[in-house]
Amino acid sequence: MKNTVSKILCAALAVPMAVACYSLEDEQYAELSPITFNDVSSTIDVMTGEELVYDRLEVTSELPVTYEWAYGPKKTTSATSEYDMQSMEVISDKPDIQYTFTRIGQYILRLKVDNGESIEFKYFTLNVNSGVDEGLLILNNDDAGNGALTFIKKRTEDEITSEAQEIFDDIYSTINPNAIALQNVTDMFMSSYEMKGITYSQFLISTNDDQGRIFKLDPKTLELYLINSMKPEFGTYCENISGLVSSAVAYYGYLRGGDKSVYRYDMQGDFIGKMNFTKDYGEAERMKTLVFSTNATGKINRVGVNYNADNIFRLLNAKEYSWALDGYTIVNLASARMQSKTYILFRSKADPTHYEVRRVGSEFKSASIYNDNIAFDIENLKMDENSIMVNSKNSQDVYYTFDNAVYRWGLTTAPASSPVIRLPEGEEICDMTTNYTYNPDDTESETLLYIATYNPSRASEKKGSVYVYDIATQTLQKSYEGICDRPVRLMYKYRIS
Repeated sequence: MKNTVSKILCAALAVPMAVACYSLEDEQYAELSPITFNDVSSTIDVMTGEELVYDRLEVTSELPVTYEWAYGPKKTTSATSEYDMQSMEVISDKPDIQYTFTRIGQYILRLKVDNGESIEFKYFTLNVNSGVDEGLLILNNDDAGNGALTFIKKRTEDEITSEAQEIFDDIYSTINPNAIALQNVTDMFMSSYEMKGITYSQFLISTNDDQGRIFKLDPKTLELYLINSMKPEFGTYCENISGLVSSAVAYYGYLRGGDKSVYRYDMQGDFIGKMNFTKDYGEAERMKTLVFSTNATGKINRVGVNYNADNIFRLLNAKEYSWALDGYTIVNLASARMQSKTYILFRSKADPTHYEVRRVGSEFKSASIYNDNIAFDIENLKMDENSIMVNSKNSQDVYYTFDNAVYRWGLTTAPASSPVIRLPEGEEICDMTTNYTYNPDDTESETLLYIATYNPSRASEKKGSVYVYDIATQTLQKSYEGICDRPVRLMYKYRIS
């Protein structure tokens, strides 16, 4: 038996020895017929309801090939690659697609090419457009209170090549010609969040018209969906809209009334309720949306806070939170973009040249707990209660307005004494924003700073303008002068899938 085992082992050892003498590398294998593609853009744009005939891709193969085009929504949870889809539908076996898409949104488009020996895949980002999917919105009023929603459309690659640029004086009335007109507009707000693979989104415009109307639009098409009115029930109107609370059981934003009370707008039920918790903290003279995220999760948070000269206050999960500093008034506050930290600038009541900066968590869940006490004295602070604060994931600083200029604040130091951007003479800054998107993976977002201005001495009929600056270099990239009336709010309308 022992001898038998030895013979088996010898035979087994002979195999690798033979391989060593007759290397497998010496074997001749037939090469599979390859498939190659030409270099084309990774993005395809098509209008909803129009047939897509895509003839830019060239497939090279010595053997005949078959085509399989399929598309589906991008998988956002548990994705193993950037091309993972939640579901996939095969739509064409033709080289140029020839298919009509009926659902607006952004999708993954996949091409599978097979020549019998090789199989190759090609992936695209497919934008099925409504025509108002992405761009800059300027909410504005003329001297008589007639409101408008001016829209500077983001250009497709074809439009950039042809140097085309669409600007709509009032996209609201263009899309909704028979709807109630906008009067005395006060604010606008767009929200978007995802729950279990479903995207929920809203777009609101508030007014101080005869009914205190709040217009709800479809954020993908800007078609009017419904109208709510505040004056009949509450005797006031909405001055500001801020924040977003979204979960499996709640989806609402905050309204600051013209009466300086705080209201809650239910985004799904579309009803408004007054929040009476503010009585202990004074009137809501101001309202702010703090935008921040963390490197760990990438999730973008939008927290709404109310404040006045003495208190910052918030209601969360039926619990009240407030922040104050004895002997000081609140000048302004801003959140760090990539950290859950908010910095509050206080001014001493006893000595108006003395200031202190205190830090709290941006969720505002730990009442009256401060960190990072920073104190300094300055005669002429280049910041006040009206300074507009804007942060960006591409900068650790916050950009803010003062007079007709823009400054940078490092948050843990005293505000700057000299500006990084100065607007042309006569331009009054009305609002400021970045090309913010809700997608944390969007590498092109928050790279541009948009500044809306008003110049009463401008010779043109419309005296509102927008100046576009590169955040990294603070250099002017583009200006749109005299395109609207007095700006009220500026917003980058990002694409919603």
